[in-house]
Amino acid sequence: MSLKEVFINNLKFYRKKKGLTQNELTLAIDKSYNYINSVEQGKISPSFDVIQSICDVLEIKASWLFDENASPQNIKAFNKEEYISGISDKLFFKLKNVISSEIRASLK
Repeated sequence: MSLKEVFINNLKFYRKKKGLTQNELTLAIDKSYNYINSVEQGKISPSFDVIQSICDVLEIKASWLFDENASPQNIKAFNKEEYISGISDKLFFKLKNVISSEIRASLK
């Protein structure tokens, strides 16, 4: 996965987390129509000043937009085995508790 893809995935993640549409973020950073859409499609790359404006609106650090582990999409792409293991452990723990409860209930 390229740095550009990491950036785009993180931008989408934090924008959605903040509850903003592409157009709302575009307006908030005072850019022309469909600017964020073009960034998220990889058609254009924002300048450092625009990245800072995006971060100010999203209330995040700029480094978060380039972090491989910031968004679920990137975590899945970079750490597949770790992600699978973590989810498996959580499911096993939940299943174990359900089974234990059922056994306890049947023994009463």
